[in-house]
Amino acid sequence: MNIKKDFGARIKELRIKKGITQYQLAELINIDPKHMSHIETGRSFPKADLIEKLALAFNLEYTELFKTNHLQNRQNKIEKINKILKEISDNDLNVIFKIINSYLN
Repeated sequence: MNIKKDFGARIKELRIKKGITQYQLAELINIDPKHMSHIETGRSFPKADLIEKLALAFNLEYTELFKTNHLQNRQNKIEKINKILKEISDNDLNVIFKIINSYLN
């Protein structure tokens, strides 16, 4: 568990759901866009006053910003998929790629 990375992933998730860019969110909460990037990537962690501004920007209680269990489960699934993919043959990997690609198109 890495609280900075988990928190940043949650902020990114909420920002995307709101349909705004990092730059727009940074403007909303009056910080430098580079700082917003650092928060989302887990390189920095906001102080309490900034957490309150983020909660207001998303129209949420501040405690909602810390609900990250679903993100951890997603990351665990990604790691498991990566482990499986490393162990399969190139032919099987090509088949899987074609299936996923057809699903996305």
